[in-house]
Amino acid sequence: MSVRADAETLRQIPIFRECESVPLQIMAFAADRQEFSIGEEILTEDKKVRAAFFVLNGSVDLRRSGQSIGRAEPGSLLGEVAMIGGNPSTLTAKALDIVSTARISHELFLRVAKEYPEFGRVVLHNLSEKLVNSVREYESVRVLLTKARKFSDL
Repeated sequence: MSVRADAETLRQIPIFRECESVPLQIMAFAADRQEFSIGEEILTEDKKVRAAFFVLNGSVDLRRSGQSIGRAEPGSLLGEVAMIGGNPSTLTAKALDIVSTARISHELFLRVAKEYPEFGRVVLHNLSEKLVNSVREYESVRVLLTKARKFSDL
């Protein structure tokens, strides 16, 4: 893919949806290309994340506490919240076949955000919305669990 095409694909990811083209193109251009073999871990649950991985080709198995929670396909971004916050990954991502990624390091993200402050503001705003929505989902589940007399009532 071209840098412009990669940047437009990045824009489809919710945290980048309102970002200008130039910072996205810089990230797409400067990101390191990294390939993973079948069965190789891209992210490891509870391990600190120093980069997000933009899936270019291949399929990725996503697991939390050993349980499969889904798949990531080309166009997916893995580990972005943990990368930005410098936190551990909340899941394990393992290559199901040969997977090509664009590795966006913490340092690259911060440099682009520093040089393009509006980009950083938009990304952080979108991340905060993502987190608020997650908290709302957890709250609705908590309410259901509180009201249920037994699990079969759910």
